[in-house]
Amino acid sequence: MFRYISRAKLHKSLRKSLLILTLSTLGTLPILSIASAADSTAPTAVTDEVFKLLQDNHFSAVSPEKLSDNAIKGMVDGLNDPYTVYFTPKEWKGFENALEQNYVGIGVRLNTDENGIFITEIFKGSPAEAGGIKIGDYITGVDGKTTKKVTVDKLIEMVLGEENTNVTITVTRNKEVLDLKMLRKTINLPVVTGKLFEDGTGYIQLSSFSTDADELFAAKLKEFQQNHIRSLVIDLRDNGGGLLDTASNIAKLFIKEGTLIHTNDRNHIDAPITLKGGATVDFPVYVLVNENSASASEVLAGALQDYKLATVIGTKSFGKGSVQSIFPLSNGGVLKVTIEEYLTPKNHKVNKVGITPDIESLGYVPQLITAFQTAGMKEIKLTKNNNEISINNQAFGGENYTIKTVNNKIYVPSRILATLIKGKISWNTAAKAVQITASNKNEVFPVTAGGTLNEKGTTYLELASFSKKFPQLQWSMEKDLLTLQVKGK
Repeated sequence: MFRYISRAKLHKSLRKSLLILTLSTLGTLPILSIASAADSTAPTAVTDEVFKLLQDNHFSAVSPEKLSDNAIKGMVDGLNDPYTVYFTPKEWKGFENALEQNYVGIGVRLNTDENGIFITEIFKGSPAEAGGIKIGDYITGVDGKTTKKVTVDKLIEMVLGEENTNVTITVTRNKEVLDLKMLRKTINLPVVTGKLFEDGTGYIQLSSFSTDADELFAAKLKEFQQNHIRSLVIDLRDNGGGLLDTASNIAKLFIKEGTLIHTNDRNHIDAPITLKGGATVDFPVYVLVNENSASASEVLAGALQDYKLATVIGTKSFGKGSVQSIFPLSNGGVLKVTIEEYLTPKNHKVNKVGITPDIESLGYVPQLITAFQTAGMKEIKLTKNNNEISINNQAFGGENYTIKTVNNKIYVPSRILATLIKGKISWNTAAKAVQITASNKNEVFPVTAGGTLNEKGTTYLELASFSKKFPQLQWSMEKDLLTLQVKGK
């Protein structure tokens, strides 16, 4: 998470900071200057000496730029701080693009299941949309090279490239193999997306605390308020953080005034970040977090939780409770330095601890269901059509879930079924069975009776048997469309 970033675009802030830093530190970088004889005993003199000896004598004729980069990275690596990082100019550009969610590609989101890597979302106006890719397509090749057994990261690497270059994506769709040609373009990932359900439940997903995420979030919230929002779910899952300034501005949409975080610098001085001129809302707020919610996500979730302005749902967050500042360098690179640790408004430690949710829920889909139920949604209709998932007719990307068909019986992950009926799942040792507790009754599903499956750590329950024991769950299966529905009282 970055501190000291203005509300202007990040590169504008860097240009301003570069002037200040150059004026105040000119001549102090040991690897860019040669020490005088009077300084021959200084530590920097030895660094300069080794630098010049390697440059003049090593058989590889190593360039000064490479020696400089390696020397800086050696100093940084010696700190054993994964968040203090030296970026070359090229690396910093990539980091900026990642923070701002920009890249050159085709414009899709991906996920995996036992059958491979498939499309979960297609961005509007993207090359993928123009090229005919559909949600649920499995990618089986890129430019004639198979993607079988490759990781998602490797596949992304294969798809990315220079802007305005062609790429052919091979997909499998309902057993049909298609070669789809498209032109790579710069893709701006949406950092803020939202949905407003018919019952007034709002949902805002924030994927990064980028320079403009606060304005986009505020605009979406205002849109919901104008349409009579009744409750709000903020999804910070898999959000690794970003700018402290952005987190502060989003917090001010819910907190009128107060402390956002306490800080602890190298001199053990607390210089709290405070909020003034904020606002409040007249509806309940719920925040989704998981083990990949970090940094600025934990700042926002921790503050809303401490002030009892939101209920946090999910799993314990990552635990990155530190703040970094950026220092532009004269070679065009950037040094990102950890300058302080932060605590929540009530002085709860975050670093290597994380934010503990008020309501624990495991799994992408169960977490969504739990959040919407807690937010007051009376009726939940979960549909799955191949790899497309919808809740109350609103499509959701993210992780998928698998259903199994064995001997014409349909099996669904137990955690999803239990969550839909607001039940608790446990293991009944005496009965050697999965036990579901809901509606003031306990029902067991023995592993030896054909009512359960267990594959790769996931327990599946036979759907017809489950519905018979818990009739509040209604279901139907038409071709590839599975519908699970629970109506509230």
